[in-house]
Amino acid sequence: MYLGFSEKLQMLRKEKGLSQEQLAELLCVSRQSISKWESGQTYPEINKLIILSDLFNITLDDLLRDKKIDSIHSEYDNKQEEVEDEFYEDNEDEDEDDDGWLTYGCMMIGSAIGYVTGDFMWMTAGCFLGLGVTEIIKGIKRKI
Repeated sequence: MYLGFSEKLQMLRKEKGLSQEQLAELLCVSRQSISKWESGQTYPEINKLIILSDLFNITLDDLLRDKKIDSIHSEYDNKQEEVEDEFYEDNEDEDEDDDGWLTYGCMMIGSAIGYVTGDFMWMTAGCFLGLGVTEIIKGIKRKI
């Protein structure tokens, strides 16, 4: 089913559970403006279109062009998943870098304990203690 802007606006507004009055308040326009947009008599100004796009989580292109409505939601969902995947991949890389410095720092503290005590066994134990602390902190970070 192909929908124009006016039909899409009405459908998206109803999906959000908004009345024309509520949408008008969000956009700082009159209810009559919303009614004219939904009946195809007029179009909103560009700044209002941008707000609508953000409100309904839809691109301006999908909001304004006559497209199949099923494809609008599936395209948006796919784009959203791609963005989320990239976000999580980027954060995983950052976490791995941070964990390397954490491991190194904990081992240095453990080595310092051994060096200060003058005992090789304490130095070895301190390094392993540092590694253990690192793994505990990584586990906590994963749970959060």
